[in-house]
Amino acid sequence: MNRSQSWITEHFEELVSKYGGKYIGVVKEQVVACALTPKELMEQAQKLAKGEVVSLLKVPTEEELVCIL
Repeated sequence: MNRSQSWITEHFEELVSKYGGKYIGVVKEQVVACALTPKELMEQAQKLAKGEVVSLLKVPTEEELVCIL
């Protein structure tokens, strides 16, 4: 697991409350892009990440998490 993935795990609840239902791109423990579609996210993230590895995540909504539990 890389640094960004560990950071996502540690901050998952915060990400759900802020970005629920959206796609996010994380680089070096920071959200660098947020979008409604994976394609849009990749376009944004590639411009902002400047060659860094981007960890992508579809953030579930709070309602989706309740259904999972």
